[in-house]
Amino acid sequence: MESEFEKLDVDDVVLVLTHLQNEFWHPEGKGYVFTQNNLPHSDTKDRILRVVAACRSHNIPIIYHKETFRPGHPELKLRRRGYVRGSGRVLKLPEENMAVRGQWGSETLDELKPVAEKPEFEIDNARVDPFTCSEFEPLLRNLERNIVVLVGLATNFGIEMTARSANERDYGVIILEDCVDRMLGEYSERTLTELLPYYGRVMSSSEFIGEMEPS
Repeated sequence: MESEFEKLDVDDVVLVLTHLQNEFWHPEGKGYVFTQNNLPHSDTKDRILRVVAACRSHNIPIIYHKETFRPGHPELKLRRRGYVRGSGRVLKLPEENMAVRGQWGSETLDELKPVAEKPEFEIDNARVDPFTCSEFEPLLRNLERNIVVLVGLATNFGIEMTARSANERDYGVIILEDCVDRMLGEYSERTLTELLPYYGRVMSSSEFIGEMEPS
């Protein structure tokens, strides 16, 4: 499938960091080993940090989408005899007491925390798709940004679902393939090479950073 993209317009871009939380990325997080076992590169976090630094240098807004739950995980209570599933239930977040609001595990990694004087915003949401959160799309509209750049977890859950939802709403989509996981192995890889190009532009973080600079 061939597509042509115009040069990146830094004034029309917003970076969306999804699931960049202690629970999944800090060595003491309950999901750290699982995350590390499914990243495409040993320095994936460093690549994300470079993307964040580049976006800050160009004053690109950043939205931190955190999948978090109230104590007791009431948002995942419904099971309907096993037919209601989703990653939070399958990965046993309630049983492991993971990503609870107000607790350390739910918080954004210290290296990535929003900078107060920058256009950076944290959103708590009990679903993997930020478009299900009442604050997300109003933020996009009021920021007057129309291209979302997707980074974080998980390729076949939060990333893919956000790309689909954005596309349905006529937002442009960029996925940084070296800054997202391969949780489902070869299926995740094929998602990036075969499926997600239907919804947006798949590129590397170095290409993204390089394209920000003047010609």
